[in-house]
Amino acid sequence: MNAPSFIISLDFELFWGVTDVATIGGYGRQVEGEWDAIPRLLDLFRRYDVHASWATVGMAMCRDYREWNDIRPSLMPRYRNSRASNYHYGDLARAYPKLFFARELVDRILGTPDQELASHTYSHFFCDEPGATPEQFAADMACAAFIGKRVGVALQSLVLPRNQVRRDYLDQLPALGIKAFRGNPDHWLYRSGHTVPGGLAGRAVRLADAWMPLTRIRTRARRMDNGLVDVPASFFLRPWSKRLAQLEPARIRRLCSAMTQAARSDDVFHLWWHPHNFGIHRQENLAMLEAVLRHYACLRDTYGMRTMTMREFEVTQDMQETVAA
Repeated sequence: MNAPSFIISLDFELFWGVTDVATIGGYGRQVEGEWDAIPRLLDLFRRYDVHASWATVGMAMCRDYREWNDIRPSLMPRYRNSRASNYHYGDLARAYPKLFFARELVDRILGTPDQELASHTYSHFFCDEPGATPEQFAADMACAAFIGKRVGVALQSLVLPRNQVRRDYLDQLPALGIKAFRGNPDHWLYRSGHTVPGGLAGRAVRLADAWMPLTRIRTRARRMDNGLVDVPASFFLRPWSKRLAQLEPARIRRLCSAMTQAARSDDVFHLWWHPHNFGIHRQENLAMLEAVLRHYACLRDTYGMRTMTMREFEVTQDMQETVAA
């Protein structure tokens, strides 16, 4: 029987991840806070011997505006809404480089043991945006592979922006060296990624599910017929909220209970969030995460739960399939 697995993936985007929904004045402080939060996250992972996949927007790997301006895909995104394309925000990137370029943080990740630099596409590509095509996506991912090689990494795991998982886009990935991706939970509330069914009511249910066990999702990875391994998400680690601070103990209990269920069932528990979620209220967010990692350590000792990156998990799956054959 397989041992249970604990996987963490982080959507490392800087401001590229929110250009279409936020302003510098409204959200810049959270993104700038990543420069302090990420080293502290890495220290915490090292302390608890936790492996993690950092799904990084390729544009954020660039050293500066000049390098970003020099790298362009052979086929540009043709979104009907041009403002959805991050190529629209060059002036902002030049004016606020610390919010858009973080090669130093990428190097810090690469210098920390057991951390995987994964892909979040090159330009934070939206597969569900009207006007997008698989061919544009493939060109974008080729740029991601290019900047990955510049930092010394062959990118092999992928997280799709806004969790917009589309089969025709996934079929482009094996030729680009991608082996694994983060899929969506197999539940009506989460199956469509960022898009929530049921409008406001659906969002309310999804929010409540973070504190109360409204869903019980068993996370089972699978190898697709195109060779990719789908490693579905289990739980989004919502950032600490002052308004909901009194409910924090219930939220930690809910999360840890789900982890325990996965460990007892020899399942995967795949936790994810964005580093900019920890950009403010860093002490509270890091304390919350440390409580989760302490619980993981208990599950490791009790049930043999193993920490893995997405790439390590794919390799393990491959080995198990070879033995079974």
